[in-house]
Amino acid sequence: MDNLNKLLEALHSSRISRREFFLRAMALGLSASVIARWMAYAETPEATGEPAVKWAPGPSATPNPDVPKVNVGLLYPQTGDYARFGIACTNASRLAAKHINEAGGVLSLGGAELNLIVEDATSDATQARSQAERLITQNQLAAGTGCYSSSITLVVTEVSERNKLPWVTGSVSDQLTARNFKYFFQVSPKSSMFGKMQVETAKLLGDEVGPKLNKVAIIYEDTSYGTSTSEGLKNTAEELGFEIVMYEAYSAGFTDASPLVNKIKASGAEILFPVSYLTDAILISKTMRDMDVNAAVIGGGAGYLMPEFWEGLGSDAEYVFSVGSWAMDISCPSVEWFAQAYQEEYGEFLMEHAGEAYVMMWVIKEAIENAASADPEKVREALVAADFTTGPASSMPGCHVQFDETGWNQNVHPVMIQWRDGLPVCVWPPEDARVQPVWPIPTWEERKKNA
Repeated sequence: MDNLNKLLEALHSSRISRREFFLRAMALGLSASVIARWMAYAETPEATGEPAVKWAPGPSATPNPDVPKVNVGLLYPQTGDYARFGIACTNASRLAAKHINEAGGVLSLGGAELNLIVEDATSDATQARSQAERLITQNQLAAGTGCYSSSITLVVTEVSERNKLPWVTGSVSDQLTARNFKYFFQVSPKSSMFGKMQVETAKLLGDEVGPKLNKVAIIYEDTSYGTSTSEGLKNTAEELGFEIVMYEAYSAGFTDASPLVNKIKASGAEILFPVSYLTDAILISKTMRDMDVNAAVIGGGAGYLMPEFWEGLGSDAEYVFSVGSWAMDISCPSVEWFAQAYQEEYGEFLMEHAGEAYVMMWVIKEAIENAASADPEKVREALVAADFTTGPASSMPGCHVQFDETGWNQNVHPVMIQWRDGLPVCVWPPEDARVQPVWPIPTWEERKKNA
């Protein structure tokens, strides 16, 4: 409270701006709506000269038709295979816009509110291209964001680049930043970093936490995603001196995992790196429990980080690791309060891609703020010059968003997540984590005894 009192006094005496007050207050863990109310109070006559903080009602969250608007395009899958992720990202983006507008909007534009124009990217790249064309050419946008799937983002950003509209994404394909685009910005780690992170973490856990486990099994679905990802895992495991005792593809969407799990058991693997989506991930884990296979599971994201993974396995999901591009409890100061706000608003934890979507909306807002303009070219210039180290716009792993010459956030890296008490929490690297990893993972028999 003393810190907040000092901030309010500085705001009232004009020693700091409203924007700086907001960012500092967020670092104290206050929600955007609460901060907006404190700001409203600081400007009332009764606040003058009084050192004590008092509560006062804040501005209404209802959109004001008299307030200027800045249009931002939002293109995520609302239908099709990726709809589950796209809807979560859309919800997080809307929540971010709500928080931004409640806190005074774009202050350099007289409090202009962000106005999200939402289109369905479907889950098909061809249809997404048409949707992007309509979204960008029929609306006066300052910037755009989306699209979750890299295959969709690749084609959508061809459209945004041609129309000279800055586009911010959390997609991860290495191809995205290899095109020398000028209007493309990626806040997330690159796909080539994920497999390396999985294997390096296994080695570091063995070296620094102990015990050392050396025998590795790699299983992967027989798709382009599975094949490409597994190759990176295999190469890194070999480089770091692991003994690969099993390297095998399986048919994606299979209904009986027992033959595969039998092979894992026979191999003597101590660590399992599976490349699987949700349904397969649940089936493999259940079969490992039933057959008493105790290899430590270190998954590759995707289904391993969804609420449905815990819903499908219950406590059997406990201690499973997965690599991720973002986590709801990384140690950036603002993350805890906006993750809690999302939980309260939508009744589920803030998944990795939705968390990125929230951050990206703030990245766009801060670029517009710094540009003092909704002109796409000036917003692009502000993104190029961006160097965010505080507030939600910085809240990627590493807590520092700054784009290199390819449009990639050069400070970001993947994190390792472990399921604990029904939630996927960040446990590695130590500078990002608030929770210590459990290593080694208890055996199924030990879990039964401790239940």
